[in-house]
Amino acid sequence: MSRPGAWGRVWNLLTKSLIDAPPKKYIAEDSFGNKFYEFQKSRSNITRGYDPPASGQQHAPTIEWESWLKGTRRFPPSEEEIFLNRRRQQAQALQDTVTEKRAPHIGTTGKGFADIDRPKQFPKYDDLETTPGAKPGDLEKEK
Repeated sequence: MSRPGAWGRVWNLLTKSLIDAPPKKYIAEDSFGNKFYEFQKSRSNITRGYDPPASGQQHAPTIEWESWLKGTRRFPPSEEEIFLNRRRQQAQALQDTVTEKRAPHIGTTGKGFADIDRPKQFPKYDDLETTPGAKPGDLEKEK
């Protein structure tokens, strides 16, 4: 008996993936309406994903949920954890605005540090061509 050809193998794998697909195990839903699930293919191989809401505005998952989707986190985040992280972010943003107002504004005039030791343009030499094949007098006529 012979083995199936390349297209036969592709067909067999495609039908197997459609028929033997493991069911989605829904884990949780976030405040935007995204539903998070995972496929348990084997003991060590877990595939995670999310379904965006069918209607309304679609939002990307939060940072905590993204880390769970990528497998960085072992357990999904709780609502309390997400709420505490949002409060920390808001407090940090408020502190940043206060610091920004308090810090002195320093204006610059003249050359900056990056401009001191660098030439403004590539050097031009009289004995070298700047345009291949052009004579030195041709470029002056065009200008």
